Amino acid sequence: MRRFISLFCVCLITLLSHSANAKFPVTVKDDRNKLVTINSAPNKVAAVSVFGADLLNALGMQAAGISTLNHQLSPYLGDQTKHMVDLGEIHETNLEVLTALKPDLTIGLRTYTEPFETKFEEIGPFLAFDLVTKSDSDRAIISTAKALGKSTEGTELNHAFNAQLKHYASKPLKAQSVVFLWHWSDVPYAFFDHHFTVEMMTALNAKNSVGASPQPNLKKFDSAPISMESLLELNPDVIISFKGEPGPFKSHPVWQQLKAVKNGRAFRVADHYVMPHGPIARNLILKELAHLFHPDKFARPNSLVKEARATQMQFSHL
Repeated sequence: MRRFISLFCVCLITLLSHSANAKFPVTVKDDRNKLVTINSAPNKVAAVSVFGADLLNALGMQAAGISTLNHQLSPYLGDQTKHMVDLGEIHETNLEVLTALKPDLTIGLRTYTEPFETKFEEIGPFLAFDLVTKSDSDRAIISTAKALGKSTEGTELNHAFNAQLKHYASKPLKAQSVVFLWHWSDVPYAFFDHHFTVEMMTALNAKNSVGASPQPNLKKFDSAPISMESLLELNPDVIISFKGEPGPFKSHPVWQQLKAVKNGRAFRVADHYVMPHGPIARNLILKELAHLFHPDKFARPNSLVKEARATQMQFSHL
């Protein structure tokens, strides 16, 4: 199994020793504004989204169960996910399987768990988070690490990542334009400035051509459909695309007119780009984006498993 902890700029090996002094019970607040009390150190944690499994791995632990996206396990965490119980699709957790697992803590996304909140709470202690922005990532890491008895480690993970962002932002990098897309069936959606992955692009001197959300008061409104004509009008230097279904992107005459496609700078990425809030995911994304945007300055990160690496977009035949 690959070890991803080595990605961080600062050494975190000594952090595990701090956990020996963690005292329970602990009470934490999640993004429902609920106070949740955990009476003893969790040993069996369910991750309803990859965030929980990501954070546990960064803390030297492993989730007992994990949800899937498009019935696929997130590849960036490597083989460890194969040893976790499949909890079903992220938007419709298999509650029977979760109940049988008997987790002593469940970590989920508020968007997908809210309709079944009472059932999750009946199963055991439950934390739900709104994960869209960088600040959401930082806050969820701090709260969840505290629930796991690893507050110091959570704080250090955030400090390490902030140091990485500062390091990249301080470099004289060539300005570029970018559009970050996700595809639902044949419809492309473009992310707005406040999505965490786009925030990371900004640190690399890449400007999001789509810009800010027209409804900034709605944080969860992080993307919207974009027409191919609008994409051609923006004509960014780089295109980053996520598509959950296998196979090439649907062909359209506009694709071949875009300079990003002509220049071989239209990339397909794995699901951690749309779920970037775990400490491992965000580090991998930042390093790979640095290479994709500035290949003359940054080498491709060798920590990514092959299945999670960015590749050039491929299109179906007309």
